Amino acid sequence: MMTTVLYTGGTGRMGRVIREGLAARYDRVVLFARADADESLFPGEQIVIGDLGDLDALTAAAEGVDVIVHLGGIADEAPYDDIRRVNIDGTYHVYEAARRAGVRRVVYASSNHVVGFHPASEVLDESAPLRPDTFYGVSKAFGEAIASLYHDKWGIESVLVRIGTFRPEPEDRRQLALWLSWRDGIELFRCAIESAPSGCQVVYGCSANTGRWWNGDAGWTAIGYVPRDDAADHADGVDLDAPAPTLHGGAFAAPDYEGGIW
Repeated sequence: MMTTVLYTGGTGRMGRVIREGLAARYDRVVLFARADADESLFPGEQIVIGDLGDLDALTAAAEGVDVIVHLGGIADEAPYDDIRRVNIDGTYHVYEAARRAGVRRVVYASSNHVVGFHPASEVLDESAPLRPDTFYGVSKAFGEAIASLYHDKWGIESVLVRIGTFRPEPEDRRQLALWLSWRDGIELFRCAIESAPSGCQVVYGCSANTGRWWNGDAGWTAIGYVPRDDAADHADGVDLDAPAPTLHGGAFAAPDYEGGIW
């Protein structure tokens, strides 16, 4: 597999799991990070120190890269100014760096929170209207929109992964619907990196959960992703007597939610 991959956020909680699962698969892996990694690197990896706010540094790091996996950013609700600076401006810098450096594809870590205000009774597909539940969700909707612009105007491909809940096991009733197992998450990102040209494709990031709220068949087929795990197999570890969420976003949609669930 003659591919060079750059990760933003690759030393974070999700990034570490994905990188370990795909270790030694690619010729060169660049970790664009604010500081040296606390743990040892996998074969073929190198760290480039930089910040998402520095477009020139990000562009330099992207030279010779085939695919950027953009996991970096604030992963929960936060004050709008912080969300704008890191998630919105930072994502613009990722796409502009990709354009300047000639990167073929961006795999963008979007979120279930772009559709968080849809009722939990609705099963959504890729055509569902955006209904973000937080400033965080708004930032991810911005990322999907700028991905569309950079594809239509400059031909950069994107796989927009609306990540559910990436955990070793589901922890509550909402996660029974949105759970993405570590094994399936690794396979999902492998497919997103390696699949044939996909245009600008939304893909729902969950496992083959019996009670899932998403019909992700179109996106999964587009990149060849076949999930294997089912949150229902872990239901014994979940409090099924807790109130069922009424919205896709769960507690994130509450008027007073300011972050802290993650």
